[in-house]
Amino acid sequence: MDRRQAAQVGVTDSADGLAAGLRRCDPQAHTELCTRYGRRVHRYLAGRLRGDADLAEDLLVQTLAETARNISHFNPRRATFTAWLFGIARRQVQLELRRQSRRKSVPLSAQVSLDAAAEVATGDMAATSAERMEAQRQVALLRDWLSSTEMEALVLQHVYQLSITEIGQVMGRSGRAIESLLHRARTKARERLVHDA
Repeated sequence: MDRRQAAQVGVTDSADGLAAGLRRCDPQAHTELCTRYGRRVHRYLAGRLRGDADLAEDLLVQTLAETARNISHFNPRRATFTAWLFGIARRQVQLELRRQSRRKSVPLSAQVSLDAAAEVATGDMAATSAERMEAQRQVALLRDWLSSTEMEALVLQHVYQLSITEIGQVMGRSGRAIESLLHRARTKARERLVHDA
């Protein structure tokens, strides 16, 4: 399929083409949205929800539905499509965390998904558990030491490979503020990890 044919059916390599397809309610554009961004957004959501993959999946569906429903509000002069989409995902997490704070439940950090339990059972349980506990310890140290905005900015940059500008668009801050936030976060993280090593 050449580029002209792809544009006719709504499948393009550009975010602008994807946005145009979503505005036309092209089913192939909806499929492309899920294919192109589904995994990245799910990982982001699960990370913000401390590994709750099932809840992240629910919020992913809500995020993609909100993206399609509100595509008329997307303005490529104000934000990249990726940043706009991650901003919607971020708002979904914030709404969910507010809902959770209103009701009593088992803390997310104490919950273990069935998939995670099965994964541990199939491998070397002692080695896997030790590795996970050490990784969780380091992340917990950083979460205790860094503010939630510092942690979020680090994750958006290093895990999701967003640019400074995109992180600013997602978090509603200027590029200069994000650079400052990331510098402060990295300095605090280095100090903490060296101190606890």
